[in-house]
Amino acid sequence: MSPRSLAATLPKITKATLAKHGRAYAAIVGEWPMIVGKATAEGSVPEKLVAGVLTIRASGGSAMEIQHSEPQILERINAYIGSRAVDRLRLIQAPVTRARRRAPPPPPPAPDPRLETELSGVVDPDLKAALHRFGRHLGPRQKSEK
Repeated sequence: MSPRSLAATLPKITKATLAKHGRAYAAIVGEWPMIVGKATAEGSVPEKLVAGVLTIRASGGSAMEIQHSEPQILERINAYIGSRAVDRLRLIQAPVTRARRRAPPPPPPAPDPRLETELSGVVDPDLKAALHRFGRHLGPRQKSEK
């Protein structure tokens, strides 16, 4: 069985999520920083939308900011969605954790010309690819003088 592409899997995942939370909720989550502003979005996350009530988990100052700006936030949310999908906000004051972004992997090292010449006689493409990967991890090596 081969791995499935993200393009083939994503519609099934999003369909289930949209059926559960609705399109309005998906739009709010997707554009949360644009709706409430970057600073407020860093300390808050929309959790669910049920019967016109948007539940938001917020930490510290973000909770206070959202509470004081509720009429403006409601107006921005409904303007973004294009309907009165959200009537009021419900705040849960709790820490907001976000997944840490991993640094991109370092670029692969430049191919070693000696490795290319030594592997030129290997016929099996899978074996050759494995030896290439192994050789790249070893890095360039100095020939010892005798």
